[in-house]
Amino acid sequence: MSVRTQKLLLCALVLLGILYLCTNRRANDKDVSLKRLLAAAIRAAEIGGLEVVVVHDQIKFKIESKGQTKEGVNDPVTAADYRSHCAMYRSLTEAFPGITVISEETSQDCDKIRVEDIKNSVKNLEGYDISDDVVNVNDITIWIDPLDATKEFTENLLQYVSTMVCIAVKGQPVIGVIYKPFETKQNSSLFWTWSNHGVSRNLKNLPKVKDNKTPILIVSLSHAGQVKNSSKAAFGDNVKIISAAGAGYKFLEVAAGNATAYVHTTAIKKWDICAGTAILSALGGTVTQLYDQQPIYFGSNDDKVLTKGLLATMSDHAWYSEKFLHDFPSDSH
Repeated sequence: MSVRTQKLLLCALVLLGILYLCTNRRANDKDVSLKRLLAAAIRAAEIGGLEVVVVHDQIKFKIESKGQTKEGVNDPVTAADYRSHCAMYRSLTEAFPGITVISEETSQDCDKIRVEDIKNSVKNLEGYDISDDVVNVNDITIWIDPLDATKEFTENLLQYVSTMVCIAVKGQPVIGVIYKPFETKQNSSLFWTWSNHGVSRNLKNLPKVKDNKTPILIVSLSHAGQVKNSSKAAFGDNVKIISAAGAGYKFLEVAAGNATAYVHTTAIKKWDICAGTAILSALGGTVTQLYDQQPIYFGSNDDKVLTKGLLATMSDHAWYSEKFLHDFPSDSH
């Protein structure tokens, strides 16, 4: 082999090496640490909650309406919804460029909201021994609810209010964060899970649920009457109905054992249920569509509205599902 050929071969190998490094770097640029994303999700929920509190503490704030729900209930939106959305949405998209974030609200006057850099928020996980996973950014969908239970927020029923972040990978909700900005009890404001990796201490140390033969259903305030009538038909008089607001609140009540099932019989938006689904699933519970027992997917191309009802339990899911399938009136869905 001539010296000239050797030089040409060496140059070709060098060029191939440079091309490989550049391609690999571009691929790595699309990789996201789920541990960093969990920490950022926690911080995003917190800063969204801070914006909600700021608006609440004003003497007066404007309440608009998106219209009415199918139950005929007013669907309000406030400056708190918009401010929280701006803080959460912008902080997540600026920290993780190219990532898909789906929010209940749209951006309004976001340039007036200070955006915190949350990319390096791993300090939120200090004291937790959590391994990491790296996922391609194209496989990730983040669902955020900047203010869950807006109507109750306007009525000062603040126990139901939360901000929520959910991380779905290939449509599966794997990280859930629920933050209660008005909760005053120690260690009772922030709840999170990452499936097969870690759980916030207040969820890990939940008291053991006692065997309870009485079904305790937690349902939406807006259609409690309908569910109550149907539940009597399904379970008999030995059933207790708890009416509550806020999907995040209801999921946590099931996780804590204060209710045995969260039942929703009408349409519900997926940003309302993604974080709760992730949390309950990570704790060993089950969440499906109510009327066909199918799992719920949270990919960017999946429908944003769940139309076939919701059933969430920590145990006996098949039993509850069978009861509703056989005993709910056919016109209820």
